[in-house]
Amino acid sequence: MSYFTSLETFFVVPLNCSDEEIQKIDFLLMILEKSGVGKLIEEAEYKSSKYGRKPYDPYKLFAAVIYCFTVHKGTLRNCEEMIRYDLRLNYILAQETPSYKTIMEFINEIIVPSACLIFTKITSAIIKHLNIDVSDQYLDGTKIEANANKYKFVYKPRKHWERLDANIKNLFSMFDETYTPEKERITSVELSLRLKNYAEKEEVDIYNIPSGKGIRLAKAQKLIKLGYKYLDKLLEYEEKNIICGPNRNSYYKTDKDATAMALKTDYYSGHGSNMHAAYNVQFLVSSGFITFFGVFQDRTDYYTLIPLLDKYELYYGNYPVNLCADSGYGVYSNYDYLARHGINNYVKHLGWNGESSGKNPQRFFLNEKENGFICLNGNHGKKIPFDSRHHQRKKHSGLYCFEGCLNCPYEYKCRDKIKNRDTDIRLAELSVKEEKYKKQTRDNLLSIRGIEIRVNRSIRAEGAFGEMKQNMGFVRLRRRGMKKVTAEIMLMCLGINIRKLFSVYKKEKISNQYWKSKEDTSPQVFPQVRPKKKG
Repeated sequence: MSYFTSLETFFVVPLNCSDEEIQKIDFLLMILEKSGVGKLIEEAEYKSSKYGRKPYDPYKLFAAVIYCFTVHKGTLRNCEEMIRYDLRLNYILAQETPSYKTIMEFINEIIVPSACLIFTKITSAIIKHLNIDVSDQYLDGTKIEANANKYKFVYKPRKHWERLDANIKNLFSMFDETYTPEKERITSVELSLRLKNYAEKEEVDIYNIPSGKGIRLAKAQKLIKLGYKYLDKLLEYEEKNIICGPNRNSYYKTDKDATAMALKTDYYSGHGSNMHAAYNVQFLVSSGFITFFGVFQDRTDYYTLIPLLDKYELYYGNYPVNLCADSGYGVYSNYDYLARHGINNYVKHLGWNGESSGKNPQRFFLNEKENGFICLNGNHGKKIPFDSRHHQRKKHSGLYCFEGCLNCPYEYKCRDKIKNRDTDIRLAELSVKEEKYKKQTRDNLLSIRGIEIRVNRSIRAEGAFGEMKQNMGFVRLRRRGMKKVTAEIMLMCLGINIRKLFSVYKKEKISNQYWKSKEDTSPQVFPQVRPKKKG
């Protein structure tokens, strides 16, 4: 008796999609139609064979790819499987079943070249249709592991290159005793020319230098052979330096655009010892929707704000009205950028956590009348020139000297991290421009409006990452290279926005479920430093 083999043949009738699902899909197709993304697909040169069967409809295929990423079927094989067996995709594609290769070619040829433009067009259509207020923008970032072998990493050559450069200059001095070493590094082109000239001078055939045991070489042959050994190594170092670029120190052989970074789990398992290939992903979020995104190779968030806002202005035609971010973005260059472009600054500075908790309070205050600084005890700082012991670390900064520290009641807080506390002075490198920006930021963040924006930042910005990583299970990239990774992140961001769109498609209105300040809320004040009595 057979237990698993069926002897009868059944005719399986596919069930229809529910009306609610069809309404959601029609709503999505209506948004895609309004966005004007169809013109981009029409203008793109999508390669289709002139022979064989009729090509797939690129507009339906685009909608199918977007929908697959909405339910997070981000791999090509999962997209193919979902198109074959999911009734919702059968409805979108009119029962066409493209293979994963067709989907891959479509993504690479249509979506990858215009990823940012596609995203902004669809997101703008959603914002316009739902009449969303995007004046408050919340910026945050995360690191996502790349699709690269963890152990195939390459670091930018520094010390090894310096040693090689010293050896090459020593070789040049053997070629010519009158040679004087240069400060700049020797390039591979210069080394190759010198080797060629030296070989012609000594009449050495560089292509027929004997090798092997028991063979004695002339001095010129030995030097030329050693020079070409250096040349091979120099070409390797130059290639690594070009791949790394000026702003990073590592890359991976299996994904040369990925950078060695410490992910969030590495902070608990051993910071610095566990490095992974990763990309730095930045989101701009407003009213629960991701308004823009960016993929960077920077290990920190300091220098991602300016290029992200530049791209935002390029695609939307304007800058955000209010920008809120955590202290990872609070540097002088970002504050200056926000002030020059008229963006209201709600970005915490680097010392915000210490000042708000009272553990590391503000020690020097701006004296706007004299364009100088005052310490906690009310002493005015005298600006002195930098010397050999104190070098200038920041632009637009000066060295200020504060006297009367031995008898100061605030010395326990002001000089708690200074080793030599026997002197009666306190030196500090301060910047008037930077302190003005910090003061403006404190006033904005400590106000009632600032409290409301700070609370909402943790809800909205972190909520987008929670939706992507926890709900959609996207914790590791599947594509390689900056362009393809950017397209993959774009599709994930678009999927998050469409999931949010589906949740409000009936009301067609965003309900305000975020935190609002109460009527009795008062502006926040940092804890003050109390003077300590001596004796």
